[in-house]
Amino acid sequence: MVKSLPPIDPHHQQIQGVLRVLGPVVLGLGIIGTAVGLVSFFSAFGTQELPRYFWAAIVGLPLIGIGAAMIQLGYYGAVFRYFSGEVTPVARDTFNAMAEGTQSGMETVAQALGRGFSSGMAGNILPEPGCICCRRCRSLNPAHARFCNQCGTELQGSTCTACGAAMAPGARFCNHCGKPVG
Repeated sequence: MVKSLPPIDPHHQQIQGVLRVLGPVVLGLGIIGTAVGLVSFFSAFGTQELPRYFWAAIVGLPLIGIGAAMIQLGYYGAVFRYFSGEVTPVARDTFNAMAEGTQSGMETVAQALGRGFSSGMAGNILPEPGCICCRRCRSLNPAHARFCNQCGTELQGSTCTACGAAMAPGARFCNHCGKPVG
């Protein structure tokens, strides 16, 4: 029985809505506070007075960062869904275009991996290209070998006594005429 996972946060939509509303408000307050503080700071030049509202800039700058972060968090899902919708088809088409000419190479790699895993598991060894697998002991032999180098079994097929056609090793009937092997 597969147990389904609970949702990450059941209040996600509410939190997202709050971030989308409060983020611009906090960002706006930060911009206004920073502007008031900087105007106060620069207007104090040339006078003997200290800037009265410079503290607003000190409070406003962090509010700008906090508001921007809230906006980002509120819209991350929408942005990434849009990004995924735009990028995924292009990435899929690119992958498929690049893979068109590599199918035979991938098959070769897959066969080599299969042989490696098979021999690593000390089980059924797949024959390598150009090798002959002995039907009796399953050991690999060079393609030109006539007899198995492990058990001596004949590797090359014989010829049919009835029609003279070449027969595969271990064949009980001729492929050409259907006569039983003598």
